[in-house]
Amino acid sequence: MALLHFGWFLGAGFGVQGWGDPTYGIGYDWRQPPIYQDAARTFEASGLDLFIIEDGVAVPDTYGGSAEVNLSAARFVPKHDPLPLVPYLLGATSRLGIVPTLSASFYEPFTAARLLSTLQHFAGGRLGFNVVTSGSDLAAQNYGLDKQVEHDLRYDRADEWVEVVRKLWRSWEPDAIVEDAANGVFADFRKVHTIDHEGRFFRVRGPLNTAPAAEEPVMVQAGASGRGRDFAGKNSDVVLALASTAERMREYRDGIRAVAAENGRDADAIKVLFVVQPIVTANAAETASVRAARAELTQAAIDEQLQSISYLTGVDFKAFDLDAPLPELSTNSNRGTLDNFVRSAPAGSTLREILQTRATKDGLAIVGTADEIADHLGELGGAVGGDGFLFTGQVHPANVHRTLDPLVPALRRRGLLRSELGDGGLRRNLLDF
Repeated sequence: MALLHFGWFLGAGFGVQGWGDPTYGIGYDWRQPPIYQDAARTFEASGLDLFIIEDGVAVPDTYGGSAEVNLSAARFVPKHDPLPLVPYLLGATSRLGIVPTLSASFYEPFTAARLLSTLQHFAGGRLGFNVVTSGSDLAAQNYGLDKQVEHDLRYDRADEWVEVVRKLWRSWEPDAIVEDAANGVFADFRKVHTIDHEGRFFRVRGPLNTAPAAEEPVMVQAGASGRGRDFAGKNSDVVLALASTAERMREYRDGIRAVAAENGRDADAIKVLFVVQPIVTANAAETASVRAARAELTQAAIDEQLQSISYLTGVDFKAFDLDAPLPELSTNSNRGTLDNFVRSAPAGSTLREILQTRATKDGLAIVGTADEIADHLGELGGAVGGDGFLFTGQVHPANVHRTLDPLVPALRRRGLLRSELGDGGLRRNLLDF
């Protein structure tokens, strides 16, 4: 078995941690930095490369036209902005990559470039940024729009957004700052340039007025639709991916690498990391018990799953009969997420059957002992062709430790997880293998 990259994806974002767990709130306050700092230190000690923090900017009410289920279950809301959390996480660690999420739809490129450049100085090369295009109409309405712009047009705009951000980062030549006290020259004006960008979506003069960072932040993206994959293969250093089988994982990774090559990029420099949810058990009896509990589709479990997919896709799944096949669906929101949901079960399955399949055979959740999960991840990594995985789950202490304490040694015994991170920054750690 070969080394794989691992990270942690906080899909709940900077929000409530551990709601519904018996340990909720014991010894921590999810509103304050220490719980996230403790988790980051554990991730670093475990040899994980990066910690990605999701974000969103709306209170979901797609499911049944009400926010009740989301607010009652603390799903997607409340959620705080992850960017102010970044310095606290950087201060608590020295080698872990820290990756907040920000939206190319709502952050102007100059603001994003300046903010990320500033944080990268704090990070010393450990900063990443997860770019999203924000498909939610609810989010768009918080920024003065009636609805979000058309799906592929959002990616056209995001392509130009990335172009402008990178032009701004490069508006200072690497040796522009000379700090020549004897001659009274701090920076050489001949090496600081306007970018004079005039494109389809943005008009930006430049230059950036922050000092250039020694290295540009690592870009993460999660393109799942065809247009999203094109964007990710063209621009991203790390691709956050969802797929439920080894075959679909390999197909996705091969597609991203092909797009990268078509754009003149080194495909090996892009890491495609698939999101998995390890549920570690002590023995076979506990594994069977956990699987049986997951297979029990209570009304609360149904509501929780459907409100989540409703928000992510913009489709109100409460409007459909649970015991009838789903109609043909389309969305202007997250098309890859909708496709992944519908394809979770055979064609013609009822909505209840899709939920049942996801509860019992969902590729994201891996239930078993630490050794069983480590074996499975090793086999998956080999079948897919490499790169690695992002563990997902909330970061309350009980969840972090009951996942990583048994799993890290099992992965290391198989030669899948590095023993420690290098000190050259996130990009260099990702390119180690």
